Amino acid sequence: MTMVAIDLPPPKIRPKPIWTKVAKGRQLVRMYHPNRFGATELSFRDYGPISRFDHHRIPINRDVERGIMYAGTTLSCCIVEIFGDSKIVQVDGWMVALITTKRDLTLLELRGKGAMRAGTVASISKDSNREFSQAWSRYFYENPFLYEAIDGLVFSNAHNEEESFALYETCSDALECTQGQFIELSDSTLRTEVLLAASENNLKVAPYQATT
Repeated sequence: MTMVAIDLPPPKIRPKPIWTKVAKGRQLVRMYHPNRFGATELSFRDYGPISRFDHHRIPINRDVERGIMYAGTTLSCCIVEIFGDSKIVQVDGWMVALITTKRDLTLLELRGKGAMRAGTVASISKDSNREFSQAWSRYFYENPFLYEAIDGLVFSNAHNEEESFALYETCSDALECTQGQFIELSDSTLRTEVLLAASENNLKVAPYQATT
């Protein structure tokens, strides 16, 4: 349980947001499971809200007008966000994609003083009660007169504080992943990096399935 009070929006005083630009041509890392919500390397999940900064309208259901994609700048960021709670990295079935931005992205800054400047507190990125973070994400998204027309959020993830992104469907036309830029997490070329990420973050890796 967080020791800092997180209020639901709206903020008590007018926000002074900080925006971060993700430059055109920057590569982001995304992990996804094709058997979950029909995910592909560039898909935005329209079912929610279920994860931290999902901006889907409640109750939980498909919201065809809103989609979310989570990404990082390293494979270790993705691994700890997906497997950090279970402590066991299950490589089989998961895919890794390198996604390139086709234009600059405008993201609302939630790291450091950014969260308070946005009207909330930094622990919004770490609190286990996602009702609050989801409500704030909806508020950011639905109030462009306060936060501009943002493409998503940048935050420090709850597990190891690496730079993480929650991208809204507004930037779906600004991302690309070319052939050869996605690979199975279980691929032998990634094994060293997977084992290193697990070791550095005190996770175990489940046995790889034998290949013939």
